Amino acid sequence: MTAKRKIKRKTTATRSRNRKLQTQGFRMPMRSALIAVLLGAGGIFYLLLCSRTEALARQIKTEEHELEQLRRRVAGEEVRWNDMISPRNLQAALRANNLNMGLPRHDQVIHIRDMALWESGHGERTMVSRLDSNRGGMSVR
Repeated sequence: MTAKRKIKRKTTATRSRNRKLQTQGFRMPMRSALIAVLLGAGGIFYLLLCSRTEALARQIKTEEHELEQLRRRVAGEEVRWNDMISPRNLQAALRANNLNMGLPRHDQVIHIRDMALWESGHGERTMVSRLDSNRGGMSVR
């Protein structure tokens, strides 16, 4: 029994000495910790980037759908407008409103070749011409 006691004493003394030298907790090398933090940050950045990309893709899809609907609506309005300004419908609208209008005579028609230049006041008089049926064509006034 004494032999066992000596072993226990030696073990107890060794343990108490080792406890003083041991640090508490889990020791991890600095490189491993840095790599783990960088991998975690990279993963979070990747997830944020993917979610933002998917959100933008959904937004683009809805806006393209709205654009397509607006284009269809514009096409429908153009058809309605072209139908309204057809000569038959214009004549019907004039009759419905009791307006006595006809097409202009040739001497009442003015052709302006460059409207912006004419409005600025710097245009030449040759920019404006009238159709003159008496003179057989165009005249400048």
